Amino acid sequence: MTDNGITLIDAWELPEDRMDESVARWRERVGLIASAPGFRDARLHRRLRPESRLGLVNVAHWDSVEARDTALARPDFTASAARAADYATVHGGWYEVVAASGTAAESAGEEPGITFINAFELPAEEVDAFLPRWLDRAELMSGAPGFQDFRLHRAVAPDTRFQLVNVAHWTSPEAWRTARDDPRFQRRLPAPSGSVTASPALFRVAAAF
Repeated sequence: MTDNGITLIDAWELPEDRMDESVARWRERVGLIASAPGFRDARLHRRLRPESRLGLVNVAHWDSVEARDTALARPDFTASAARAADYATVHGGWYEVVAASGTAAESAGEEPGITFINAFELPAEEVDAFLPRWLDRAELMSGAPGFQDFRLHRAVAPDTRFQLVNVAHWTSPEAWRTARDDPRFQRRLPAPSGSVTASPALFRVAAAF
């Protein structure tokens, strides 16, 4: 770990009709540990479109893995966790930032207009070869109107479901779509690969601590 702490990302697959309930549960559970030593902040992102694979994405920052483990051992949190939902599949892991651009809106005390999250499934041994190609496209997107920032997170453990997760902020969905549809960006998209699966979607912050 470094002085920058570590990032926990939980990506949820769940039905649209259970979203409100899940957001309420998240508020309850994170509220129990938000004052714990080592907790920095957490934001729960909710998808804009129901057809997106990932319905909720939690991004939380801690001083260390140990600090979170200690917080989760509290009896009140353990009792809340016992009521965990059986309708959601949660893919969680610890991450470190491996690339960044722009000043994060949250760090400036502002809520971003829109959050774009793309979670990548690929073998851990292929991440190093994938990164330069991704960064080439990210550099182009970073210069587009409406771009605010991105943070690319790499999983600490090789068995984490999503080895890379990009979290980017834009002023609006329209700004992001305009940049995405730019022919220069489209020409840099890689050929389909059987070893890489991307789950991109637009989100808004549904709850935060």
